[in-house]
Parts: sequence; structure tokens; C-alpha cells
Amino acid sequence: MDLKIATLTLESFLFVFARTGGFMASAPLFSNRAINARIRVLMAACLAITMFVSMDVQPPQYSSVLGFSLLLVEEILVGLALGFVSNLAMVTLVMAGEFIDREIGFTMAQTFDPGTNMNVTITAQLYDQVVFLIILISNLHHFILKAIADSFVLAPVGNITPDVTSLYTNFMSYVVQFFSIGFRIAMPVFLSTIILNSVLGILAKSSPQMNMFAVGMQLKVFAGLFVLSMCVMFIPNIANYLIERAMDMFYGFIGGM
Repeated sequence: MDLKIATLTLESFLFVFARTGGFMASAPLFSNRAINARIRVLMAACLAITMFVSMDVQPPQYSSVLGFSLLLVEEILVGLALGFVSNLAMVTLVMAGEFIDREIGFTMAQTFDPGTNMNVTITAQLYDQVVFLIILISNLHHFILKAIADSFVLAPVGNITPDVTSLYTNFMSYVVQFFSIGFRIAMPVFLSTIILNSVLGILAKSSPQMNMFAVGMQLKVFAGLFVLSMCVMFIPNIANYLIERAMDMFYGFIGGM
């Protein structure tokens, strides 16, 4: 049995694997550090093989080993950049959760997130894990995989000519949008605490002998948890919206290359 592999075929596969591996190292869901590194490498290899056999990837021209190495590094950086911009939408959940915990007094209650190697508040962890679960069970992660496959068509291997102005403009516009999205997610709790603080302020003026500080802390926790329980039904919509924005930013970033 002949097991020979053509040199050009192997080179083309290495370019695909480099971009796919970089993407899997920083993309949402797949870059979670709770997943074993060997499993992530295996997933990247399987995805690269699938893409390589389903599309005609032409290796770029180079004249030396150094040129080949530079092209390989370029593909890794492209994959990392694409995964990073896709992951920005998921970071919005952590920011929204911290907004909520700051309002209801849960800022000090933090847990260690193995996916990011940092301490996050409990509401941020709740939103992060629930949204990731919804993305998996509803197959929204297929859009992420389709996006990296489309990148080889929109930005072929070795044909990367970044437009810095376009990339910067798209990046800053989406960062502003993500801050707005995070605040909108936290808006129900934010408004409820503003109303509660206003009522407590009026009561404190009308009855100075009442200890509104002690009462207010308990009421803010109760009101915040009640509003959060009412907002659970909107989490699937949040997951779908975040994936849509992540894909918009992904294709906008690819368009600037």
C-alpha cells in the first residue's frame, strides 16, 4: 500500500492547520482552558482535515525555508486574531454580570473561572456558563466553525493584505457596541436598584430613626435576585444575539484583510 504524501499537499495542510489551530486557541467555547490542551489540538487537527479535503487550498509562493516559516506564523496570527475578535462578544457576559453584582452587592463573592484563569463574580459566571450551554445544545457553535471555513475563501492562504484603517474602525465600533450590549443585559437589575434606592432615600428622609442602610442591603439582594429570575427567559435571546454580533465582527475583520 502506497502511503506517500505529496510535498505540496502537506504544505497546504500545514497552512490550514496553522490558521485553524490559532483560531481554536482563542475562539469562544473551544479556547476554554477547562478543555485539555491535547483535546483542543486534536479538535483543531480534525477540523483542519475536514476543511482541507472539502476545499482546494493552493499553497502560496515562497523561495526559502524562512519564507515558508513566516507564512506559517502569519496564518497562526490570523487564526488567533479571528478567534480573539469572535471571543469579544462572550467577554460582554462577564462585564454584564459584574455590573449586576456591583448593583446588588455581590462584588465580593467571586469564584475562580478555569476558562479564563481569573476570578469573576457569581452572576458573571452564571451568565457565562448558561449561555455557553445554550450555544452548545442549540448548535450555534456551528456558525463559529462555518466562519473559520469561510475565512479561507475571503482571505486565502498567503494573500493577507490588512487594511489597518478598516480594521481599527471596525474594532472600535464593535467594542463600543459590546459595552452597550453589556449594559443592556444588566439594565433590568440596574433600573430596579435605582428605583429601590430612590424609595429608600425618601423613607430615610421621612423616618430618620429607621436604619435604611441595613434594610437597604437586604432589599437590594432580594430585588436583584427576583429580577434575575424574571430575566432567565431572555438568556436564549442573549446567546443568539451575541453569536450574531460575534459573526458580524468576524466577517467585518476578515473584510479588512
